[in-house]
Amino acid sequence: MQSDRNQNRAAHFQELTYQGQLDTVWRQGKSLQIRRIPGYWIHLYAVDALFVEMWICQRQYDVMLLRVLDSIDELEPYLHTIQLSLQELLP
Repeated sequence: MQSDRNQNRAAHFQELTYQGQLDTVWRQGKSLQIRRIPGYWIHLYAVDALFVEMWICQRQYDVMLLRVLDSIDELEPYLHTIQLSLQELLP
């Protein structure tokens, strides 16, 4: 469950125009992971305290969707890879 502060950040992000959201992700986002599903590359970014998915069409090379992840459960497709990455960093 999100804290009130994160809910406010998510609400502020979603109130931005589409271009404003893109600009925010490009300027402030930290790329965490990329995964592929049929037809799309999905890039996971950390933007402030939010996790944002950027869906890019493989045919058109256009951003089709920006989506704020609302729960920890939505990070599930990324967790295995992130855990492996963390293990590489540990001595």
